[in-house]
Amino acid sequence: MEGGSTDSGSEKLEIQPPNQIFVLSGQSNMAGRGGVIKDHHHNRWEWDQIVPPECAPDSSILRLSANLRWEEAREPLHVDIDTGKVCGVGPGMAFANAVRNRLNTDSAVIGLVPCASGGTPIKEWARGSHLYETMVKRTEESRKCGGEIKAVLWYQGESDVLDIHDAESYGSNMDRLIKNLRHDLNLPSLPIIQVAIASGGGYIDKVREAQFGLKLSNVVCVDAKGLPLKPDNLHLTTEAQVQLGLSLAQAYLSNFC
Repeated sequence: MEGGSTDSGSEKLEIQPPNQIFVLSGQSNMAGRGGVIKDHHHNRWEWDQIVPPECAPDSSILRLSANLRWEEAREPLHVDIDTGKVCGVGPGMAFANAVRNRLNTDSAVIGLVPCASGGTPIKEWARGSHLYETMVKRTEESRKCGGEIKAVLWYQGESDVLDIHDAESYGSNMDRLIKNLRHDLNLPSLPIIQVAIASGGGYIDKVREAQFGLKLSNVVCVDAKGLPLKPDNLHLTTEAQVQLGLSLAQAYLSNFC
């Protein structure tokens, strides 16, 4: 993995590698669909490019690109990761800005490692799958510059609510995923901050029950229920993503700092 650089006029400024790293994973609401709207004239989806102040870029917040280079983070964080759909605002930037502001130290450089992929049930994140192995590879690469993996932010489950078997096995699958990830990264106490889903219909209550019922150390749950949804009743609005990012930051700072 290589560091990055930014161009400012005739100057080329080297980016300082992050020392605090957070993995962003799950499905579309982690990848971000805030501000993604339908252009009916051209019959296509596009991002409205509205960036709330809570999600503004900062030179001390970086993202690991698809080609494993650190660069200044900006929305949409998953633009080159979740390439099957149009990405917009997710919770990552609001989270990072809130953590950075609370730490209140010039030495903190936050690195975000986007790994989420829209429309993916938890079985597609099993050890050995493309998504799981890519997440592990990207996470391992992210710490080669000396940074510490502080937490995994996980928002997934909407694709597991339609089938009763998927919903009933969600808890055991999530338990296994966390244990495998901790083992493969050699981080047995790796903090996991998961989001309890707020949409998807079907057997959502069973999935939410499993998310709240995990009995593993250093696993906390943030509830997305009640946050504003887009007209599709599935994806969080930009406003909701900001609120979620702030809640995730509070959960991290309260439990793991």
